[in-house]
Amino acid sequence: MMLLDLSRHTVRRNVAPYVGSFVALFLGVTLIGLTVEMITSANRYGATLGAGDTEGLAQVNDLNSMFGVMSGFAGFMAIFVVASTFSFVVSSRRRELGQLRLIGSTPRQVRRMILGESLIVATVASIAGSLFAHLMMPAALWFTHHRGLTPAGLESPSWWSGLVIAAPIGLVVALLGARAASKRASKISPVDAMREAAVDGRRLGFKRIVVGLFFLACSITMLVMMGASTGILSLLLGIFVPEMLVISAMCFGPVLFPAVAKLVSAPFVKRDVTIRMARDNVAAAGKQTASLAAPTLAISAIAGSLIMTLGIGADFDNAINTQQLNAPIVVTTNGDADAARILAESSDVRTADAVTPVNVTLYRAEGERDVEQAEAIDVAAAADARTLTAKKGSLADLTGNTVAMSDEFIMDSGFGLGQNVKVAVNGGKPVELRIVAVTHAAPTLQGDILIPAALGRAHGVTDVDRVYVMPKAGATIADVKADLAGTEATVETKAAWIDAADKDLRRTNQLSLWVLLGPAGLYAAMAIANTLLMGSLQRKRELVATQLIGATKRQLRTMVLWESAIVTMAALALGGAITATVGILVSHSLGSTLETMPVHVPWGSLGLIGAMCLVIAAVAAWAPTPRMLKNIHPSQAAD
Repeated sequence: MMLLDLSRHTVRRNVAPYVGSFVALFLGVTLIGLTVEMITSANRYGATLGAGDTEGLAQVNDLNSMFGVMSGFAGFMAIFVVASTFSFVVSSRRRELGQLRLIGSTPRQVRRMILGESLIVATVASIAGSLFAHLMMPAALWFTHHRGLTPAGLESPSWWSGLVIAAPIGLVVALLGARAASKRASKISPVDAMREAAVDGRRLGFKRIVVGLFFLACSITMLVMMGASTGILSLLLGIFVPEMLVISAMCFGPVLFPAVAKLVSAPFVKRDVTIRMARDNVAAAGKQTASLAAPTLAISAIAGSLIMTLGIGADFDNAINTQQLNAPIVVTTNGDADAARILAESSDVRTADAVTPVNVTLYRAEGERDVEQAEAIDVAAAADARTLTAKKGSLADLTGNTVAMSDEFIMDSGFGLGQNVKVAVNGGKPVELRIVAVTHAAPTLQGDILIPAALGRAHGVTDVDRVYVMPKAGATIADVKADLAGTEATVETKAAWIDAADKDLRRTNQLSLWVLLGPAGLYAAMAIANTLLMGSLQRKRELVATQLIGATKRQLRTMVLWESAIVTMAALALGGAITATVGILVSHSLGSTLETMPVHVPWGSLGLIGAMCLVIAAVAAWAPTPRMLKNIHPSQAAD
């Protein structure tokens, strides 16, 4: 109890560093709380839908998937940044903790005091963040609905839903981050406490090395799998492997970041002595440098890899459409029921391959059900117009109560060739369908689940979305347009349709990026500013000492700017290396099944991430410096 009271007093005395920790944890818990409440809201909305509302249930499934990935990114960023921030606060107080050891405090007492401080700050920040997330929920629901991502029926859940999940996560993460740093600080011996408190060593603890090697081994395993696999597995690994690499890099951060900092600053050090001083300061403070670089590394690696992965996915979709679509004409019906019938009866058309979407409900053995988008298909027409082929099994068997699934869906769902699946077609009664073929995935050209056209018609599925047209010899696109005169249908060439589909997919990807990375990116920006601001505010003694050796205030301002730039460039270099590795392996994996697949690197988006990180870091590091320099004097060196 006495130590807890001491912790309360030391928090009040060390308000400045703990304000930064409070802000990081408050924002992190807010981010986690928002995602938790969004998922809860979607699930409650889904519970109000009837079993026959397949479209609504499918939308809920999509929302849960989207919010689940968003919560993963948000949670990782929050956990990562909060742990680094609390570790930085404790590391910055090494001199004070060393003094406590000199006057007789035991290592156990130091650890308990720090954990008590962290508990106080974390409790207040976690509760406040959870409640603030609930207050922000109506605005988040309005924004997502305004963007067309969520239905109007979603409502804010009880504030307890976020509090019972987000607040404990914040508490645990803060205490874990403080515990690791407190153990290091408590090991300072009383004899050389002052010397150790002024020097930030780079020695890595045994546990840190083991954890770093574990995540590095996991990363290498996933990277090897990416290079050896094809399709959705490489895309999924490309999204999640950066987190493993980031954790591994941070475990070795006290050694890794100073080395990278020296490398990225090498072209500039000969220009000015202040740049050399900045480089040496960054290299000497390995642990603090790693803590300051953590948010930049995390967002650059995660956001960069996700941008590259989604972009390469769009490149793959464009390439497979170009390679597999034989039909030179694509007709979009725009809801006109006569268009497909006219094309089927036209003397100018050899094959009219109709795309007929249908909602199906898949029943699993555990009693769960998944609502998926399928397609009722004529195999002969699709083979002619879309080069539809079976990877396993035979499409000739796709008749009666049967179904075909893409290789990606088979891998994701766990179904297998020859298995009987209980399926409700178009909200009807469940029937047993046998999986007779596994097709090559082509997301835009064909559905992941294919049922015979006759089965679809038997369940009332008649609406045709578009028709791939193979004209007869001598017939032209003008003839097809003439046939459809008076209908609402749109007639395009293959090239025009592929280009429009590509642009639409990239717009969807852009919206997905805003949803998945927007909250995490905003939090990362605030975390970068917060950690560097914390770092700058802790440097009064260092700036005074530098003045004693002859540095001017102008040189000190320049040095601070270069330090922030070097730390940020080191983090961006590692993040860029992770992004490049992921991009190369994903493009190789997807492109290995195609004749050619041009890859478009989104230099603009990647460059914007780097530029924003540099600007935020420079402003946050420089902002308090003029005021600090105004209020310091070399005589304060002994303070």
